[in-house]
Amino acid sequence: MTEYTVSVQAYAKAVLHCAKHPWATVHGLLLAEKKEGKIRFVDAVPLAHNWTNLTAMFDVALQQAQQYAKTKGLSVCGYYVAYEDTKATQLSASGALLAKTLVEADESTVAFVVDAKKLTPGSSAAAFVPYVYAEPQWKEQSSAFGESGKGSGTKGASFVLENNRVVAVTRKLVDERAEVWVHDFDEHLDDVSLDWLQNQALSERIRTT
Repeated sequence: MTEYTVSVQAYAKAVLHCAKHPWATVHGLLLAEKKEGKIRFVDAVPLAHNWTNLTAMFDVALQQAQQYAKTKGLSVCGYYVAYEDTKATQLSASGALLAKTLVEADESTVAFVVDAKKLTPGSSAAAFVPYVYAEPQWKEQSSAFGESGKGSGTKGASFVLENNRVVAVTRKLVDERAEVWVHDFDEHLDDVSLDWLQNQALSERIRTT
């Protein structure tokens, strides 16, 4: 069974990306380190809030993210999406297609839909709903994470948050409006000085929270 662990940096960056554009569907990539059958998502790379389909723009962003990940000894094997419809937790057809592109490069790729209902104040549950690819479709891992942030899904995969501070730290950052530090590929296209791959200022903010 493959164990997927989500770090505070990966989780917080993804959630803050969603918080910055609450009126839009946003999506991004997750970078992981792999060791002895375990996959740990250590960072998130925000992609977009203006487009969510498989386009040439996605290909360019993916290539740049893969090159960046390679320099860090990491793999791009995670995809996250939060929908404009805050009640939606099903991976859409376009989201499934984008995530399938990652599977073609790395078969250990999983997808996460952000459940906005679990981002409300007072909630201690992980807001990630995982999907694992089982030919020819994506399967929701309905029992993953659980209320404590730990749990087993199906299809030979389990999912955990790296510690019990992940949700609390992310909530604190949202309360402090730290989403202003998040920049995605969309914004980078408008202003090439914006750091969308590393988001270093935000990484440091997360590290010290």
